[in-house]
Amino acid sequence: MRLTSEQIERISALILENLKKKGLVVLKADEKTVLRKITDVFTADLKAEDELDREVEGILSTHAAELDTGRVDYRKMFSMIKHKLARERGIVL
Repeated sequence: MRLTSEQIERISALILENLKKKGLVVLKADEKTVLRKITDVFTADLKAEDELDREVEGILSTHAAELDTGRVDYRKMFSMIKHKLARERGIVL
């Protein structure tokens, strides 16, 4: 994961603060519970993207010979495969 748990908690707090400030949410639970849920969802989403990255790396490793010859740009292929798998699985990047 690219973010620390402290960063995730801070971003989650900012999201909740802005939603409340703009009047976009009405809390039906206490703020601490809502903040924890936002943090959990954020963390789960980041973990899903990390798992997707590992899967894409695995797919590309099976085609290492083609990548090594320079016929295919690794970053471009990584991005294309990642977006295709994300779209198929309903993961928003």
